[in-house]
Parts: sequence; C-alpha cells; structure tokens
Amino acid sequence: MSEHDRSPLEPLPPDSLASYDAVFGELPVMVALIRDGRFAYLNRAGQRGMGATSSDQWLGHYLESFSPDEDVPLIRSRLSTVQEAHAIAPLRHGRLRRLDGTLFDVEAMMVPVVIGDVGVAQCIAREVTPRQRALAQADEQFATAFRASPDGIVIVRARDLTILEANPAWCALTGCDLATIEGRTLGDLGVALKPDEQQELLTRIERDGRVRDVALQYRREGGGEWRWALVSVESLVVDGERSVLAIARDVTEDRMLQARLRQSQKMDAVGQLAGGIAHDFNNLLTVIRANTELVIGDLPSAEPVQDDLNSIIEAVDRAAALTRQLLAFSRTQSLDTRPVDLNDTLRTAGHMMVRILGPGIAFEWRLGDVPFVLADRGQVEQILMNLLVNARDAMPDGGLIELETAAESVTAETFSEQVTGISVEPGDYVRWTVIDHGHGMSPETRAHVFEPFFTTKEQGRGTGLGLATVYGIVKQSQGYIWIDSTAGSGTSVHVYLPVAPPARCAAPDQSR
Repeated sequence: MSEHDRSPLEPLPPDSLASYDAVFGELPVMVALIRDGRFAYLNRAGQRGMGATSSDQWLGHYLESFSPDEDVPLIRSRLSTVQEAHAIAPLRHGRLRRLDGTLFDVEAMMVPVVIGDVGVAQCIAREVTPRQRALAQADEQFATAFRASPDGIVIVRARDLTILEANPAWCALTGCDLATIEGRTLGDLGVALKPDEQQELLTRIERDGRVRDVALQYRREGGGEWRWALVSVESLVVDGERSVLAIARDVTEDRMLQARLRQSQKMDAVGQLAGGIAHDFNNLLTVIRANTELVIGDLPSAEPVQDDLNSIIEAVDRAAALTRQLLAFSRTQSLDTRPVDLNDTLRTAGHMMVRILGPGIAFEWRLGDVPFVLADRGQVEQILMNLLVNARDAMPDGGLIELETAAESVTAETFSEQVTGISVEPGDYVRWTVIDHGHGMSPETRAHVFEPFFTTKEQGRGTGLGLATVYGIVKQSQGYIWIDSTAGSGTSVHVYLPVAPPARCAAPDQSR
C-alpha cells in the first residue's frame, strides 16, 4: 500500500476514544494514536504542529508519509517494536514533515496502549528547536564523557554534601556502590577528607569559585588508610541550589614513587659525601698513626709518655673502624664477592654472636633450602652482627630473635611499597630476615634509619652507622633491603642478595 492509499481505516471505539481525548486532547505536546501504521487520532497540539486544519489531512494517513525518506526505516522499526514486541520504543532524534513540506525535529516515545479492545501505538512527541537539539546533544556528550572518564567525578550539593551524581570511576576510587549512593551524603558513606584540608578546600571554593589540582588526603568508604588524590573543584548551580563538581584522581602510588626517588637520591648524595670525607679522613689517620709509631720507636721502653701514645693509636684504630663503616655505606670499599653458602654463614656466625648478645636472648632458626648467593662472606657477617645487635637493643628485657631464609623471584612489583630505591633488577634472590619482637618503629623513624649518624639510642650507645653500613653493603652487593616495622609491634629486616650463577658455584670458596 502506498503512502497515499486512503483505504478506509476502521475507527477506534467512539466512547473509549472520547475518554482518551478528554485526557490527552489539550496537552501541550503532540499525542497520536497509530493503528496499523496509520493515524487514528491526533490531539490539538499535534494538529497545530503538523499545520493541519481538518482531520481529513491526517486521519488514515501513514505516519511514515510525514517523515523524510531516510527516516522511514527508523519509524517502521519503532512501530514494529511497539506493535509486535509490545515494548516501549524511544525516538530521540526524529523528524516530521508538516503539510507545507517543512521539516522539524522531534523527540518522541512510542508505547503500546489499548483503546477499548483495540491495541494501538501511542506516540507522544515534542518539537525540538535547533538550540534545544544542540543543548541535548551537548548534555548527551557530557553524560557519555562523565560515565567514561577515568577520573572520578562527583556532583555534591554544597549545603549538606549530598551526592547528586557520581561516575563509576569515582565509586571505584572511594569504594562506594554506584547503585546506592545517589541522595546520600559523603558522611553517610564514610568518605572523608582530613578536617583541616576539607575546611581549607571549602574556603577556597567560597572565595574563588574553583580549585585546580590540589593534593588532598582522603579515606575510602568504611575507613582504612589515608590516601592521596589530586582534586579540582568547580562551583555550579543544580536545581537552583549551589553545588560543586569535583574531579579526583588517586595519586597515592605516584607520591610513593616520588618519595622513594627522593630518598634514593638523598642516600646517594649522602653516600658520596660520606665516602669523600672517609677517604680524606682515613689518609689523615694513616699519617697520625705512622708518626705516633715512629715516636714510640724512638722512646725508651720505660718512658711514661708511651701509654699516652698508645692511647692515641687505639683512638686512631677506632676512628679507622668508623671510616670503614662510612666507606661501606658509600659503597666505595672493595668487596671479595664470590658464591657463599648463606645458611652456613648465618648459622656459624649467629651461634658465635649469641654470647655477645648476652642473656635473655633466644634464637629461632627457619633456614630454607636456598642456593648460594653472590656476596662477600665477611660483609654478610657484618650485616648479621649489626642486625642482631639492633634486635637485641629493641628488646632490653630479652626476647626471641627469629632468623629465616627463603629463595624468591623478584619482579618490579615486589617492593612496590617497601623498598627505599625505585629501580629493581628482576631475578632470583635469597631473602633472609631478622625478626625481633621489640618496641618497633614509627613511620617517621623508619624513613631515616638508613641515614648515617641517625640513631634513636641514648647518647654513648650507638654511632648511627650500623644500618647505614648494612644499607651500603647490601646495595654494593647488588641486593635490596627493606624494613617492616610498626611502633609497639616489633621489626622485621628483609635482606635480598642475588643468587650466584651456577657456573660460579662449581667449587664455591668459603674463605674469608
């Protein structure tokens, strides 16, 4: 049947149609009833919109005859959805042709209804001006960008922090459920900024109307650790109320990487300074010792001043020991690197050091089946001695020190949150750990433990070079070290040394 075919269209039940017209006849939007693809009813707003002056101009005509040719397939598809599938069919971007031939844009919704006992498609449409269409498209584009943005976006009412809308990325960032957040406040959800930072943010928004790229600490839903986010905020009005749109990106990992990089650079700079001073100071000590020995040699054996000169030599030797520790920290000392049986070295040296540690200290050994490591045996013993002394000092009333070894494969993510340096060489390592159950460390103390001359011990009980020396030896051995400690909960020091290549392990030399 052509679009101009005017074969009779069976009318809808008059009483039912009259009741329908009483409800929809004077609505300000276009309302039509479509039966078998043809107009069976059109309200007054629809007639005015189509430019019709009599029902003969539209009644019984096919809906598609009032559409441009390129829109006909879309019209047929929507009518089929309603009439055959009995489902709602939206038409967001449609066009109709008035009787004078001009086209106009519409947004429409087609739904199945029953008039009397006849099933028809009800079409409710409104004309959309070009400006409205542009605004609608802009809204749609914004909505798409809002949902798809990798940054978290949330719109919040200013007076009570009620969430008006949020995107999936914001929910992932804060740990909230997208389906249940609308209408709840940030306080309800447990999402929080630090109070002083929140007040500063609100003050800046009030003053400037916007904030750009400010780093704030926040806590996810349900509490947990404080994390860092880079936040930008813009004031806006939603439904007549002052609101804010906030865009947030979690930068916790970035800040941790930057902190580790700064720490690594600081340690390298301090190491270079310490190494240079140690070399120069060692040269002076050599001159002092040599000249003191020459003076002693020229004096009679019973000369009283010899005791003073011997005290000078002893002091020089103690100073020389300190310079060796500084050289170890600066990684400029010579290492006798060869395959070492780490379990044997730790067990032998550990049993010897038990007597040094004093009473009240117990040992528990958990030595795994590990390969040889590439290291200097003497320096491994130096590391162990420093770590055991620190463990003992952390338990002044005595306690248990645990020492364990295990083979591990290291990747770039192994030390993602713990290691001081940021450059990790993937490969096979042997991890050995010294664990005490003492007073532990605060995060502030833990951030400085590898720095030379940093100590928490009382004056006269430590030089602050023990862990600095350990750090230098481990790094010079191409290994890694990190400390896991919480105040009041003890300390675990993890040392990673590289596995020796099989070719070098044929006949490992365990000599000093």
